[in-house]
Amino acid sequence: MRIIPFIISTALTGGLVYLLNNPIGESIPMPLGKFLSPQHGFWQNAEPADADYSTDLSLPDIEGKAEVYLDERLVPHIFADNERDAYFAQGYLHARFRLFQMDLQTLAAEGRASEIAGEKAVRFDREQRRLGMKYAAENALQAIGTSDTKFAFDAYTAGVNAYISSLTESQLPLEYKILNFKPEKWTNYRTALLLKMMAKMLSSGTESDLAHTNAKTVFSDAELKALYPQVNDSLMPIVPAGTAFATPGIVPVKPAIADSLYLDNKQAVNITEVSRPDKNNGSNNWVVSGSRTESGAPILCNDPHLELSLPSIWYELQVVTPKSNAYGVSL
Repeated sequence: MRIIPFIISTALTGGLVYLLNNPIGESIPMPLGKFLSPQHGFWQNAEPADADYSTDLSLPDIEGKAEVYLDERLVPHIFADNERDAYFAQGYLHARFRLFQMDLQTLAAEGRASEIAGEKAVRFDREQRRLGMKYAAENALQAIGTSDTKFAFDAYTAGVNAYISSLTESQLPLEYKILNFKPEKWTNYRTALLLKMMAKMLSSGTESDLAHTNAKTVFSDAELKALYPQVNDSLMPIVPAGTAFATPGIVPVKPAIADSLYLDNKQAVNITEVSRPDKNNGSNNWVVSGSRTESGAPILCNDPHLELSLPSIWYELQVVTPKSNAYGVSL
């Protein structure tokens, strides 16, 4: 009769080992044993409230010297011997404090969110791919060529990867342990994806394309122009009306045959649910002349109206090099 308790205990032990070492569907994507491990699990992500970030790093990609001071709000102030080291340090800091956010945003931009979020994100991924975010990012990289922007991208990417390479399994940010995946190597392409994701957030009107297409089946061209004028007569644009502009280098040519499936369609289009930006998104800015400031220097102010997120879209920092001193926010 001893064989029965042995079989039961062996089966229970085997089942427990399996459960602790494998994800349990999409609801529990991480192996619980790995997640609860004192050596590698979430315990390692605990930090004291008064954590000391002081450290000396010797990184082969740093050409000169870069010092970073964190103030009482943990805002970094970068002082670098040259521009490249400043961009490198910025990339390293971004990865140090918001690696998962960077990873998730670029995966989402490329239409790969379902790789970590599962089937619930497939519809979102399809929309991103149909928008051509990948194509837009690739074109952006081709456009920068070997310019100063490419120089900045290369240094920033090296900084991000320097931090990723330094991580051990126990040091992975908590989100990676919960979702059971690891950060991918950063590339200039991913930086371009991040910028295109921001461009999408700032875009407006495209989410109404299908609704406007349906309106075209009801109203004439003259009625549509009256309902949806190109320029609203109640607006006061910064550029005065009648301003002469240089002749554009590219003049669009209307195709002989329209390639839109809906251009001449007389039937209403079925509108499926599409993601929409916040209707209050937008920005405003203003300049104060130096003649009206105490210092005599002009003040340029910008108030970006973007969607709220946690962590924040912006990452505050200061970057100082022999050529510049900039303080503001970064992505």
